[in-house]
Amino acid sequence: MKIKTTFDSLLEKPKKTTYRLQLIDEAVRPLILICPGGGYTHLAYEKEGLAIQAWLQQKGYHTGILAYQVQNIQPTTFLNDLENVMMALRQQPQISQIFVLGFSAGAHVAGLFGTKLDHQPDGLLLAYPVVSFVEPFSHQGSWQNFLGEHAHFADRTNYSLERNITKTTPPCFIWHTIADQAVPVENSLCLVQALKEQQVPVECHLFPDGRHGLGILPEEPHVLQWQGLAENWLKKQRK
Repeated sequence: MKIKTTFDSLLEKPKKTTYRLQLIDEAVRPLILICPGGGYTHLAYEKEGLAIQAWLQQKGYHTGILAYQVQNIQPTTFLNDLENVMMALRQQPQISQIFVLGFSAGAHVAGLFGTKLDHQPDGLLLAYPVVSFVEPFSHQGSWQNFLGEHAHFADRTNYSLERNITKTTPPCFIWHTIADQAVPVENSLCLVQALKEQQVPVECHLFPDGRHGLGILPEEPHVLQWQGLAENWLKKQRK
C-alpha cells in the first residue's frame, strides 16, 4: 500500500480553513482528523501533521490533516468552517467514526469541535493542549492570535474549553508533560476536572519530563508511551 505524504508548504500559514483527506483504501474505517499546533500563528504540519498521519495510517486509520486558518481569524467564521468540515466528513461512506487529534493550539481547535459545534466528533485526543484563554494558566499568544490582543474577558471565557464542557462533549484522551514550560500542565488538569464534573469519559496521562511540542519525536523515549496508550483508547471507542 503506497501512502502519499506530501503536503502543500503554502498551508503552513493558511488564510482559510481547508483539509486534506487521505483514505488508505475503500474499506469502512474510522478517520482521525489531525490538527497541528503552532499557537494560531502557523501550522507545525511536518512534526504534528505528516509524521502523525504516517503513524496512524500504518495503524489502519483513514486520516485527514486540518489546515485551519491562522491569520485574521474571525471566531464565528472559524467555527462555521469547522462545522462544515465535520458535516462533509460525515458524508463520506468510507468513514465509520470521526476522531479529532490536536496538538497544543491544534488541541484547542480539536476541543472546539467537541464543545462548540452541532455536529461533533466521536472522540477527542488532545496532546499538551491549549485549553484556557483566561488566567492563571492561559497561553497568551494563542488567545491573542485567535481573538485579538484586546479581547474582552467574556470572549476569552467563551472560547476557554474548560468553561464550555457539557454532558454531550465526546470522550477525551489527554496527555501532557509536567515539565512543559510553554503551555502549563494545569491546562490539562482543569479540563479533566471539567470533564469529570459533567461525567464525560476521560483518560489522562501525565509524564514528568519533556518539553512542549514533542509530538512523536524520540528525544524523550518514555513520553512515546502516549502512542500505544492512544491506540488502546481508540480501540475502546470503536463501534
